[in-house]
Amino acid sequence: TGQVSHGYIFEGPKGIGKFQMARIFSQSILCRVQGPEPCETCPSCVKANTGNHPDIHVVDMMEDSIKRQDIDGILDKIYTKPYESDRKIFIINESHKMTIQAANAFLKTLEEPPEDTIIILITTNVNLLLPTIASRCQNFRFEESSYDEIEKALVREYNASEDESRLLAGYSKGILQRAINIKNKTFDLLTLRDQVLAIIDELMDVGRSTPFRFEKYFDQNKNQIEEIIEIMMIWFRDVLFYKIDLKEKIVNVDKLEWVVKHSKKTNSIKCSEIYGHLQ
Repeated sequence: TGQVSHGYIFEGPKGIGKFQMARIFSQSILCRVQGPEPCETCPSCVKANTGNHPDIHVVDMMEDSIKRQDIDGILDKIYTKPYESDRKIFIINESHKMTIQAANAFLKTLEEPPEDTIIILITTNVNLLLPTIASRCQNFRFEESSYDEIEKALVREYNASEDESRLLAGYSKGILQRAINIKNKTFDLLTLRDQVLAIIDELMDVGRSTPFRFEKYFDQNKNQIEEIIEIMMIWFRDVLFYKIDLKEKIVNVDKLEWVVKHSKKTNSIKCSEIYGHLQ
């Protein structure tokens, strides 16, 4: 209908597709066919797909913060005319990285934006932005998919078997792209899982004094501690599911022999306690 706001916030967990959606949305707005989806063939769509559209500006900083001078560079472009379209679009990835000075400078533009400008702010959490910025934009929350939806997509579109799709969906955190990355080994979570399971296996065999021997391992892998804890949570939940006869809910289906082995060395109450501590 042409009813496009001057400012949007795309909010959601990392990897869920906010940035990709922002690019597709921008491409659709500038598409010369002006249909509900980009036509993919007009000169505008071709340039957008190759990242060479002069009226789509992407700010994707590698640094820990977006500084005032970075925003000043954006503002200079905002107050110029579009090159070849009737609008220009600015996508700011990880917009929550703006410093206070940068955010305040940006706020002035959001209060009175040029009519030909659309701004898309991408963030993992809208509460990390200044409330005055958030209040001047339309907020769209990107929600995680259900594990069932991810399993079906993996079978239907990525040639995964039912067992593989259950495993990948279980470690996906509700994000299809994360499951695909694990499948393609661009995110090698399963190798990390095997290392963690080997540690758990030894702990169950030897006893309480063993954890201190693995201190070096956890220190070396501290950047992956969230994934390690997630692996442990899913594992002890699987062991619990096996013990209470909910085998159809087990995620680590390719490690069922280990699940059975560990289930014989612990009880349901202990599994629940461990899971609770990891949370």
